[in-house]
Amino acid sequence: MGKTAAIIIIGDEILSGKVQESNSFFIAKELRSHGINLCRISIIPDSTDEIAEDVRKYSEKFDYVFTSGGIGPTHDDITIESISKAFNVKPVINNTLKELLEKRHPNLSPEQLKMAEVPEGAELVNDGTLSFPLIKFKNIFIFPGIPEFLRKKFFAIVKLFNEPLILLKKVYLNEYESSIAPILSDILKKYKDIKIGSYPVVNNSEYTVMVTIESLDETALNSALANLLERLPKEKIVRIEE
Repeated sequence: MGKTAAIIIIGDEILSGKVQESNSFFIAKELRSHGINLCRISIIPDSTDEIAEDVRKYSEKFDYVFTSGGIGPTHDDITIESISKAFNVKPVINNTLKELLEKRHPNLSPEQLKMAEVPEGAELVNDGTLSFPLIKFKNIFIFPGIPEFLRKKFFAIVKLFNEPLILLKKVYLNEYESSIAPILSDILKKYKDIKIGSYPVVNNSEYTVMVTIESLDETALNSALANLLERLPKEKIVRIEE
């Protein structure tokens, strides 16, 4: 299904329920709209070893990794340190980031200077719209945890992702999911280049199941959709959407 990605959400505040997590949902939607198949979402604590383990593992397994959180000035902001540890490099001060911070804070404290650290060998990404660039190390994009900042930085890098679009069809049915399960299984056996999802809905008077068919191959997608529609009672089909 094309290029793959993983998201790592970092923060004790997420796991403790003190802060509601929304960044993974935003990134997932954006990745899909740019043809990237999200394969994993991890939510992990402020632990150097756990961050390093997930980052290293996902960097090797997927085309892109997106981290969120842990790049501020406080004691629990350890993402840069952890990514550095994962790849056996040192955290170093980036002069560009340092200069940007000095414009805001002429006399940088050690805590403020920490925000200029990057894993050795990292690069900065900026399309000209960001006051503070995004840090990229290998295939890892290092985002802040604050949703407003994360979204602004993500929109600044989307032009880097130019993958074939993932095509999608949605079929809304007024039918029991168990009744259509054998049909969906059979279609999946016939078409290797598609994915099918089945999602029951409760307390909805219009439909009871939404079926999705997705593929990078338009011919396979349309053929699988036609096959599905042929095998369903017409009175059960509520509507079809892209």
